[in-house]
Amino acid sequence: MKSIIDTQFDYPRLAVNIIALPNEFEANAMRALLEMLGGVVTVHWIGTPMDFLKVLGQGDTAPRYLLIAGHGDKESGYYLGEYGEHIDTSMLHEHHMPAAVIAPVVNLPGCTVISFACGGGTEAMGRAFTNNGKINAYIGCREHPGIEVHAFAVNFFFNVIRKKMSDHEAWAKAMVATDHATTYQMSYFHSNGVEDRYQES
Repeated sequence: MKSIIDTQFDYPRLAVNIIALPNEFEANAMRALLEMLGGVVTVHWIGTPMDFLKVLGQGDTAPRYLLIAGHGDKESGYYLGEYGEHIDTSMLHEHHMPAAVIAPVVNLPGCTVISFACGGGTEAMGRAFTNNGKINAYIGCREHPGIEVHAFAVNFFFNVIRKKMSDHEAWAKAMVATDHATTYQMSYFHSNGVEDRYQES
């Protein structure tokens, strides 16, 4: 994995990257939140569908955490938008990138991916990211998250950075703080494709 000099500071900074699909506001909001919590943040401003796939398949340069800020739905996948005729959109279906296109590309060793797009936590998308084993975990919204994604992000990264929790522990604690059972839950897919769903006790 690529060395980030900020991780070697006296007060180490956590390396987090954000993929900004057509959602500039959310990407900027997430960046500000993460920097306040002690992250060193890089934003990938996606220009074409192939840019998105390049970030997902970057290999050993993958960050510890990769966030996807954008839109989507359970049936079609991630929304990429409309492009001019000179841009290759052959991998899109009605302006969306489906799980079947993403699955063979993902190469993010040691990385945990957190998706804040609607429907990003479906079984198909979770398995697309995890089934080849080249990832640590994938966390995604099963429904329409709304503003709760920011509350989840603050709780998750506070637990990771300040309380030194594992990703799974931080996910479970963040769900306790932010879950709305019928509209918002973040599924947790392990590297072997097994899914955990938070159940309120």
